[in-house]
Amino acid sequence: MNNEPSTTRMQTKEQQTRYSSPWSKWSRVKLLLWRMTWLLLFRPTLKPFKGWRNFLLRLFGAKITGRPFVSPSAIVYMPWHLTLEDHVCLGPGSEVYNLGHVTLRARCTVAQQVYLCAGTHDFSDPKLPLVVGTIEIGEEAFIGVRALVLPGVHIGARCVVGAGAVVTRDTPEGMICAGNPAKPIRKRQINDSQTSGEEAI
Repeated sequence: MNNEPSTTRMQTKEQQTRYSSPWSKWSRVKLLLWRMTWLLLFRPTLKPFKGWRNFLLRLFGAKITGRPFVSPSAIVYMPWHLTLEDHVCLGPGSEVYNLGHVTLRARCTVAQQVYLCAGTHDFSDPKLPLVVGTIEIGEEAFIGVRALVLPGVHIGARCVVGAGAVVTRDTPEGMICAGNPAKPIRKRQINDSQTSGEEAI
């Protein structure tokens, strides 16, 4: 596995200065419409109304399969850059800053106040051009409270990321990782009786 994150520098005609937007006018309109929808129709819903929230995400381009759970207070920046698989759990106060595509594989859990950050800047260039990278959370992985996952990172299947960890590189499958920067600590032991984290969130 390549542990280095994969990112792409955004190069558009609009981005001639550090203060101009890299997004098209239509993208900015979609962002505005989505933010209004989130505020008025998504955020006020009760926890059991996950089907309605999934419908709104689909309406704005999210690719959803099965029955994922997205908390009412979870923030998704660009639904059209999001893939959710069956029994994913996106916990309260979590944020998906998906300037690049973010994929959450089946039965993974993203706990409270986790930040999935798929965008940054090239600080070697005075214009600070936008740099984006895809993020993928593997099947049955668990991202602990207030962890930060940076652009271009792949979290391996069944991996556990500890609370408050900062993940700057890919993590191997089936390992417990923690720290800043996050590093593998030991192999994860899984009992057959363990279930999805949706109920706990």
